[in-house]
Amino acid sequence: MNNSFTVLIYPHQRLRHLQPAVDGLSDAVMRLYGLDMSALRWTECREGALALFEGGVCPEMAARIPSAKLDCAALLLYRREGGGWGYQLCFRGSVEDAFEAGAVPDAGEAERHAARLVRRFKAGREKLLPWLAGEEGAQTEPLEGLLGELAPWVREALSAGQLAPAPAAPVLDPSSPEENAPDRAAGQRPPEKESGPGACLPFLTGVKVLRRGWPFPLSLLYALFPKKRPAPEAVPFAGWTARELEEALNGFYTGKLARLELAFTLNGAGTYVRRLKKTVYHPFRLTLELIWERGRCVCLLLDDQQPTVYRLVADRDTYMNVDIKDLKKTVFCGQTVEEYTVFPKGDLQPLRRELPLLLSRLDRRDGVLSATARMGVWSCDGLNFSREQHQQFLDAWTL
Repeated sequence: MNNSFTVLIYPHQRLRHLQPAVDGLSDAVMRLYGLDMSALRWTECREGALALFEGGVCPEMAARIPSAKLDCAALLLYRREGGGWGYQLCFRGSVEDAFEAGAVPDAGEAERHAARLVRRFKAGREKLLPWLAGEEGAQTEPLEGLLGELAPWVREALSAGQLAPAPAAPVLDPSSPEENAPDRAAGQRPPEKESGPGACLPFLTGVKVLRRGWPFPLSLLYALFPKKRPAPEAVPFAGWTARELEEALNGFYTGKLARLELAFTLNGAGTYVRRLKKTVYHPFRLTLELIWERGRCVCLLLDDQQPTVYRLVADRDTYMNVDIKDLKKTVFCGQTVEEYTVFPKGDLQPLRRELPLLLSRLDRRDGVLSATARMGVWSCDGLNFSREQHQQFLDAWTL
């Protein structure tokens, strides 16, 4: 192995599941870090799967994001040029532990690192402590010693040279029904038909539109005179089908509606009430806001359960690559917002693609809005909002 390398370890996982999840990050890793993930070499055994990347240190996302998609643990173990080494332990998309050799101040810190590792690997805590506390012997390299105690199957696979580039997925001929038919003998089922935007209609509780708003720059007075804003029009929605919903969305896309607000009520966490002998669910409100101003538009999803605010990202490259302190601001409806959340009128393709997807999975929106599974599609604000701050946000943006 080279002086600098990374080992990605996924215990109890299979290569056929992991390779697509990791390969899906190749473009983002190349763009953000300049690393070619096609150089990964893979192998698997009964205990799990692993990949080796030589010539650099893979970013944390190579372990964190697949662990979120597959709901599993992942360990990114690396050695830098010059001999420094460390690891990041991820579980279900979160970094549980991070270690850098030479940075452990005391034995208590080493104890905590060891305790986190043994939660995800079948290893003895006492055997890990010498390598984490810098008490290893001179004959064995610390990284190899830790790996031998933590996951011997990984060390054996690396020593035996069993790793190889993963085979490319076969390209099926779409004109051949035989090649694309599901394998009944293997127990596969045909994919379920994806629900359309009409799947959100059972949750729909309100529709408001504004056919003509204040022109810019009068809209800057929204913040100063909230009671002077144009009155919205409530639209009857009883008996709506997917067709009426599509007509309302198309009315916004084409500019016939200055604003469109769709309010939904969903059931949140449930509490079992012994007296009633049933589970009582706590409803919460979701509000989708679509707003035009001066030939530009924004798309907001206001979640009262968290409370949080999701913004559909218009400029994904800026959102992913520009440092937060260098992001440009703009004024929209009297509010200061980031420029990457504002769509120009001629570029509504992301809006037309993402809105139907969100509406079709409104009760499963966590996967649609996920920052780990779908990087740079939706941005999330307000994780640290109080209820009062969230209410101020609602007053500023809702009709």
